[in-house]
Amino acid sequence: MPTMNNNEYRRRLIARVEALRAEAAMPMLRFHQQIGPVATRKWVKFVAASDEEAWNYFSLKAVDQIGMLFGVGAELLSFKSRTNVQ
Repeated sequence: MPTMNNNEYRRRLIARVEALRAEAAMPMLRFHQQIGPVATRKWVKFVAASDEEAWNYFSLKAVDQIGMLFGVGAELLSFKSRTNVQ
């Protein structure tokens, strides 16, 4: 069974959060206000950093805040394998 590497997982996590934000029609500023200043700092650095540096800024607390905002909880962090998506 193929597994995702860290870079692919990061890209998919960022894409999922952006999709949830777009679905909620939430501007970036409101998104940042809703998750709070600490989570915002961590998330922005995680998104903007290079693939090698990004995991230094990964914060489960920030992801928890994002999950609570959109009401998705732990589902935010879980992805089906590519073989099951087809």
